[in-house]
Amino acid sequence: MPSLSFRAYFVLVGLFAIWVGAWGFLLPAQVDRALPWTVPPLHARFIAAFYLGGALAMAPSAFARRLADVRIAIALAVLWTGLLLLVSLLHLDAFDFAKPQVWFWMAAYAVYPLWGAWLYRRALRDDPPVHRAPDPALVAIAVAALAFGAALLLAPGPMVRAWPWAISPLLAHIYAGPFLAFGASALLLAREARPEARRIVLASLLAFTLLALLASLLHLRLFHFDAPAAWLWFAAFMATAAIVAIRLAQGRRGTAHA
Repeated sequence: MPSLSFRAYFVLVGLFAIWVGAWGFLLPAQVDRALPWTVPPLHARFIAAFYLGGALAMAPSAFARRLADVRIAIALAVLWTGLLLLVSLLHLDAFDFAKPQVWFWMAAYAVYPLWGAWLYRRALRDDPPVHRAPDPALVAIAVAALAFGAALLLAPGPMVRAWPWAISPLLAHIYAGPFLAFGASALLLAREARPEARRIVLASLLAFTLLALLASLLHLRLFHFDAPAAWLWFAAFMATAAIVAIRLAQGRRGTAHA
């Protein structure tokens, strides 16, 4: 059973994710109350989709009864927060250190990856994964997300030009972290044999894809449908949502029949 240190981690990371997600999705014009910088409404809602998806991984993890249930959720949080710390350090000139949000952001993203890495090591030791033959559909999602995230991180210039709406190099780097984290988590999901160990992060990934689609539909006029990137954007998110929903339903049936 996860100890108090695990539950405290999920609560604190989850509350931070809900704070950013709620401002970004519901009041995007005021997202600078939660983020260290201001972004346009579509970006605010897309960032919020990431954070609300992450919150859906943290909330049930705080009440889980087995370490196996939360191991991949910890990996998701460690990679996400660690990569966002790296991106923040690469763009220190974009931060106004007179704002308290900036200090909270930096402190949170310095502590969360280290704390999470320590918890992940404990979870691996005390309840290691049970492997299966890789799920091809989840591997495909993982490869796509990892490639997309790596391109955002390593080649922001071309990605800015190819993006289906207006985006800055800073935001390209910010988006890289969650995409890489979800991609790596999808690889872990593809190898994990136990449905209960996959359920939380599958639900988190489904929530992110659906919220990203909703955010995109709310700002549909900003998409450039004269280029293939916009069509690919919607097709990729819809396909991912369908695959993840099917895998989540299959896992629930498998648990029910066990």
